[in-house]
Amino acid sequence: MKFLLLLGLTFIQYIPLVAQNDKDVSYYEQGFDVIMINARSTGIKGTPFLFDHALYGNITLKSGKQHERISFNIDLLKEELIIQGEGSNGQPLPVRNWITLETLGEIKREFGIEMIHAKSKIVEFIGEWEGSRIVALHSKKLVKPTATRDSYSPKQFDTYMHAVSYYKIAGMTQEEIKVNQFVKEIGGNEAKNLIKANKWKIEDPVDFKYLLQALQAK
Repeated sequence: MKFLLLLGLTFIQYIPLVAQNDKDVSYYEQGFDVIMINARSTGIKGTPFLFDHALYGNITLKSGKQHERISFNIDLLKEELIIQGEGSNGQPLPVRNWITLETLGEIKREFGIEMIHAKSKIVEFIGEWEGSRIVALHSKKLVKPTATRDSYSPKQFDTYMHAVSYYKIAGMTQEEIKVNQFVKEIGGNEAKNLIKANKWKIEDPVDFKYLLQALQAK
């Protein structure tokens, strides 16, 4: 199936991605022993997706055409924007040739593609500061338990761990920034007071975006 065929059906009601698990923890049978002697993992916790549940958003293609209210998620392992295929049982499909994605709802989040360390990466746009774009690069990796369990040990899971790094981009150059140091440099005590008053966690991309907007409004 092709993306253009899917999006040509503009009045279809899209549903959450079938690739996204309903439960936080999925248990997968190992198939060779019941008591799991010496097995380090009894399943997987989490998913490779950015969001726990698919969101709705507006997707803009390189052609300039925009498709509104599309159910999507982002596969951080494959670096792909994923949407629901046609119909209630449609398979998730990767989107090609897109340039921006904006989420719907009260909290607006914008995503796009930037070159980070000479590789094309999906990034979240945080804002601009002194002519540079500030972006968040999300990533996930599957971490396996380090301890060997026996039949008396509690369940252990391989776990998808989420990490966020931040970059300042100007033209063709990019520089990774440490959020706390960056905020101290650009806002000083004013930034510190804003963070405290609003109970923001600036390691979170949404709160970091709020802080930049507040500082720019001064």
